[in-house]
Amino acid sequence: MGRDEVARNQRTRLFGAMIESVAQRGYKATTVAHVIALAGVSRRAFYELFPNKEECFLGTYDIVVARARKRVLDAWMAERGWANRLHAGCKVLLDDAAESPKGPHLVLVDALGIGPKVRERMLLAGFTFERLVGSAFQIAPDGVGFGRLTARGIVGGVRHLLFTRIREGRERELLTLTDEVLDWIESYRTPAAARLGVPAPVSASRQPPTPAAFLMREDKRARVLGSIVHLTLDEGYAQLTDPQIAQFAGVSTEAFHKQFASKEECFLAAHDEFIREALDTVRPTFEDSADWPEAVYRAMVAFVDYLLSHEALLRIAFIDLFDVGPSIVGRITRSVEELVKLLLEGAPEPRRGPMVAPDAIAGALWVIISSYVSNRRLVRLPCVVDHLTFTVLAPYVGPKAAVEAIQAARKPLRSI
Repeated sequence: MGRDEVARNQRTRLFGAMIESVAQRGYKATTVAHVIALAGVSRRAFYELFPNKEECFLGTYDIVVARARKRVLDAWMAERGWANRLHAGCKVLLDDAAESPKGPHLVLVDALGIGPKVRERMLLAGFTFERLVGSAFQIAPDGVGFGRLTARGIVGGVRHLLFTRIREGRERELLTLTDEVLDWIESYRTPAAARLGVPAPVSASRQPPTPAAFLMREDKRARVLGSIVHLTLDEGYAQLTDPQIAQFAGVSTEAFHKQFASKEECFLAAHDEFIREALDTVRPTFEDSADWPEAVYRAMVAFVDYLLSHEALLRIAFIDLFDVGPSIVGRITRSVEELVKLLLEGAPEPRRGPMVAPDAIAGALWVIISSYVSNRRLVRLPCVVDHLTFTVLAPYVGPKAAVEAIQAARKPLRSI
């Protein structure tokens, strides 16, 4: 083989070895020695191809995503008829994850503990599949496609379904979920969706940016939590040390460790307090609403209000969290998972995709909100309230009824 062909062969073997090593022992415990031993490649050859373990991992991430995209496209082209093509593309994505889960596990689970570069990869992978979804539904026989935000939510929803099943060792369930997933996706198809997107009215509860209540308490714990929030925003989480956090809070390192075992535990405590306080803000909206759809709309208005008035914590929950490490895997979408659980307490039985709707809705909400936070477009979040509410309502009441309920729910808020 020529030099370039040898390099391609070695790179492919290293990608496979990275997948296998991470599956066996996790990313943190994987070393270059593990990877080259599995690949049958010399250390010199490894460093000619990659500067370090992280870059090899990221290259592996890219190839797993590219392969999944190619498999979906190949399945689409192998069929005739729009519905058959759609079914084939969805089925091959879910079946591959169920039958060969190591690559998807690396992308969906292991990658979350690597750092901020993975967040960039997640965004790029999301854009790739958003274009696929948008293009597929643009050519639907009835002419009803999806807007950009709906396509984004669908990709986030399917991704979260894969994530939860693979992380919990339930990937074999994916073999039976193709029709359920397509049914959930179908619940968002309606020409009436074009009426969504009007900025939410200013509610009486909306407040200007203020410190969160859990940071305003007069005790050491609150001072320490405030310290890590301030320092993370100012200097970045990765550079912080326990003594530095303690000094900024005006306590000794020993006193810091009486509150939290490490900076990681302290950061995650601040994250969890933020979620709790946001949900406490949302709960009262259910008491004053005439019906469930109106309650969901009011809850979304309250949730967005809270996010806008706590911009710093919003960045902590959706961006800086990626710097923490493997312990974020169970927390990355907790904010919207808890919100969806609250929203669905009074919901009717879902009409579409009942087996997947709650998980898929959580993933959809997370990816939509996250995209606005990541791109520093928070000022436009009120314009997304309609879409967020539609994402929750449509599988339960139908897409047309969901749009009508949103328009009806807006009227009481205008009169406040």
